[in-house]
Amino acid sequence: MHAVPHGNAEEGTAETGGSMTGPKVLIVEDEADFQALVRSWLEDEGYDVYSASNGWEGLKMFAEIRPQLTITDIRMPAMDGFQMISRIREISDAHVLALTAFGDTDNTVRGFDVGVDEYLVKPIPKREFLARVRSLVRRAAPPKEVPVEYKDSVISLDLLTHDASCRGEQIHMRPTEYRLLTYLALNADRVLHHQELLDNVWGDQGGSLDSLKWHISALRDKIEADSKKPSIIVTYPRVGYRYVRP
Repeated sequence: MHAVPHGNAEEGTAETGGSMTGPKVLIVEDEADFQALVRSWLEDEGYDVYSASNGWEGLKMFAEIRPQLTITDIRMPAMDGFQMISRIREISDAHVLALTAFGDTDNTVRGFDVGVDEYLVKPIPKREFLARVRSLVRRAAPPKEVPVEYKDSVISLDLLTHDASCRGEQIHMRPTEYRLLTYLALNADRVLHHQELLDNVWGDQGGSLDSLKWHISALRDKIEADSKKPSIIVTYPRVGYRYVRP
């Protein structure tokens, strides 16, 4: 995963919707003229449109409004589209459409790898664009509440910034460690099989059982009172692990 700016992130501009009653659509685009054009197309079709000018603002607005569809550019300041989509995929399965000037194979493949549902290249005819939007919105599930933090008596996780603390002290974790701890914590008190963890934390990166064990050990060093006698991340031999909520 890519690093995300914290409090000193470059602030963009965001516009709220609310004037329409149709499905919520979020536009994340740093070119003001193009953002306004796409917004007008969508509003004319009855969509309730929200907008942000960079990935950081877009991520925060996504968590706030829970749109049925997010339409994002790729190259933006503060946090680019790939980073934002990766973060969205950690907390939601909502549809994402990439709309960008970068139509080469490498960018297209990367877009699908990080989780876009559709990848379109500018310029695109209005009718085709709206048809693609309608198709994604038709398949969209009802908006779900998006978790933005996890807290218990030992750890605190900010799922947007990836900040983490243990017993009140900030801790540093590698990206995979953070994803693993988040998945364990959000599924607290359920035994998670090795393959489920590999599929949901490593995904297409193809993690191994040895890698999983190494990361579990690293997490125990960070959050357990006694890493040799773990009581929070508990091992189920030949099966998996369970996060016991403190």
